[in-house]
Amino acid sequence: MASSTFFFSDLVPGERLDWVGEMFRASKATGHLNTTVFLTGDALYSLVDARTRDSWRVLAERDGIRIVADGDELELHGLRGSVASGYPWVTVAGSKEEAPFWQSLVSSLAVAWKGTKEAGFLLCEGPYMSRVTVYMVRFLSAVQEGSLSPELYTYLDGVHALHNGQRPSEFENIGRAIAAISASAVQAGRDPWFAACSRCATARGYYQMNPGTGFCEPASAIEEITIRPLKEILSRFSGNLPIISSASGDVVPEGLQKDRVPRLMVFIAHPPYCTEWTFGGLSLALAAAMGGIPATVVFIENGVYALHGSHQVPANDKVFNVQEMIAVTTDVLDLEYFVHGPSLECRGIDLSHGFPTIPRIGNGDLARVLLKAVHEGAASRLIFF
Repeated sequence: MASSTFFFSDLVPGERLDWVGEMFRASKATGHLNTTVFLTGDALYSLVDARTRDSWRVLAERDGIRIVADGDELELHGLRGSVASGYPWVTVAGSKEEAPFWQSLVSSLAVAWKGTKEAGFLLCEGPYMSRVTVYMVRFLSAVQEGSLSPELYTYLDGVHALHNGQRPSEFENIGRAIAAISASAVQAGRDPWFAACSRCATARGYYQMNPGTGFCEPASAIEEITIRPLKEILSRFSGNLPIISSASGDVVPEGLQKDRVPRLMVFIAHPPYCTEWTFGGLSLALAAAMGGIPATVVFIENGVYALHGSHQVPANDKVFNVQEMIAVTTDVLDLEYFVHGPSLECRGIDLSHGFPTIPRIGNGDLARVLLKAVHEGAASRLIFF
């Protein structure tokens, strides 16, 4: 038996609910899997949206699957009354009979990852433009209150959380909140571990050359977050501790072997170029594999566009050619690529001829990939990019 925890704070497309539901159905054939899905933020709209609510209901009615909604965020979004009264298959956290949402999430993770002393959040969104940073603060606060050491890994635009002198007029002060969590953890005798990816920090101006010393140094950064190479951040991923992101999940076997490194599964769900999601996800998976962490990349939903057509980067454009990046890494040890066949089919597109070796998988195959590590006594981490 294994337990699985999913966390979604962004809009959940109907397509994702379809393949996740099929994947869970297929996983039942290979072993019992208890699953809890935690929803907050914009993900809550999918509960009432006519395009997705029946999919959630069907999913919740399956044996071993529980849907938990953030009661406070339901209130904020104007959905609490309708969900509490009309959706009996949804557990509303923070009601009379239920624990608060973030406490419930941390407790669920701590039970699955037996013996863990830490819990982490991979932050890829910047503060103030995104409410994900508020969810990060609430999660790490609950981690601290749950007697675990909080860990924060800022990546992509998440590194903006380390900017000093933050003074928002109508938003929770993220820099101050991070400092408070760190101080509280230290006071309680725990060891907070807060880091920012050096590549992402350098690109955004937080890591600059000091002409006097000749070395790169942090600039305009709060002291609580240390700028580190990505490989140092990923060293934390090799441990058996829960790590969530804005859209993430895990599968943990009941007989988790502490000496087994969790597998990292990266779902590339965004188109390849207009945002940094695809490059960031690929870079994370590649760095993990090269650091001894087995990694699986699945191109799914809009992420399949990365493998369609023949990408040619104009001479005056400094963006990475995603297809070239994939092509030169297909033989990296501990790194495997898959593409989701149903995502290609529903878009009426196909793979580029340059990627004949990337296997096309369906939802049943996806379930087997998901549970591969579990059958070997290791956990799997799932992160959506």
